[in-house]
Amino acid sequence: MNAKQMREKRGALVEQMQGMVAAAKAEDRNLSNEENVKFDSISNEVDELRSAAARIERSEELKKEMASNVEVRNAAPVKKVEARDAFNSYLRKGFNNLNAEERNAISELRGTDTQITTTDGLGGFLVPELWASEISATELFKSDIEKVATIIQTQGGNKFNLPANNDTAVVAAILGEGTAESVSDMTFTNVEFDPYTYSSKIVKVSRQLVQDNAFDLGSFVAGQLANRLNRGINAHLTTGDNSGKPQGVVTGSTLGKTAASATAVTIAELLDLMYSVDVSYRNAPGAAFMMNSATFAAITKLGFGSSNDFPVVIPSMEAGAPDLLFGKPVYVNEDMAGIATGEKSVIFGDMKQYYIHQAGGVQLLRLEERYADELSVGYLAYKRIDGNVVQGSAIKHLIQA
Repeated sequence: MNAKQMREKRGALVEQMQGMVAAAKAEDRNLSNEENVKFDSISNEVDELRSAAARIERSEELKKEMASNVEVRNAAPVKKVEARDAFNSYLRKGFNNLNAEERNAISELRGTDTQITTTDGLGGFLVPELWASEISATELFKSDIEKVATIIQTQGGNKFNLPANNDTAVVAAILGEGTAESVSDMTFTNVEFDPYTYSSKIVKVSRQLVQDNAFDLGSFVAGQLANRLNRGINAHLTTGDNSGKPQGVVTGSTLGKTAASATAVTIAELLDLMYSVDVSYRNAPGAAFMMNSATFAAITKLGFGSSNDFPVVIPSMEAGAPDLLFGKPVYVNEDMAGIATGEKSVIFGDMKQYYIHQAGGVQLLRLEERYADELSVGYLAYKRIDGNVVQGSAIKHLIQA
């Protein structure tokens, strides 16, 4: 008897059991002793049939699985080319000189961008965000601000409009019986993002290094280009004036506290700054402080020798995690101004309310012919990006007197 026949027999026995119970109910009685014995016997047979059918079906599945494994073992082994290796090959040889496996790995990274049809000698190469992790440099092409802000990723570079609304001032109220409710319309604003193109300038590498397999060309080129991009982008995403450049997170913030001194900050002033931000933003997951290293060092020193039982700054015990100020993360950004007259030295708020529009991925060009007479190969990276604070009240700054 095969598994199908066993299941059919099991179904018939179950119907028989149901019939016995239904007949007893129709006569308004319980099963008799004789019926109970028969019912239990059928039930045992049903259980055995179910187990037997399952064993047979599992056996058939294992046979198919073993047959499949044999086919795989007999097939020619296919060596998977890792994305990192394929990209390094591209940097050394160009797309036209890759083998089929390398081309496939590269094409998977390139996606469906129109530049996939561009020849290596004339065009560029699209490096999507995924590539950074593929070469074990996760945050390689991200500036400090990009790590904490909200990123909006689009394929194209067209202007991007984002509606904004701040409704925190409107609260619910008790409505009296028979009283008509008043209207409180929500007011929306529009924030426009128009990405700017940042170029790394060209990095030249001698052909001797390009051809040297012992030299980690991928990490070298990526590191050099990423550092250049990050220095320019982070500065503008921090203090850009929104005129021919992005609006920086400091520029888009609103006044939260004016320090009494031009050369110092007090604990009380930092608390005032923090509590000047509405509680809905102050307690948001993205709520944090941001300042440069010198400012943070000065604030940390405020806790030394203090009689206050509550530590102002709590150093992080976990690698990569930020220190805490009043229980909130502190992100160090060296492009912020220090403690000096009229400078916005500290910001606090929901950093996720700073939105960054990134058009496409990082573009990388391999320039082979341009420096052929120097026996060098040039590499150039560029990135299209814009930034804007959507809710100014969500991020506030402390300004020195």
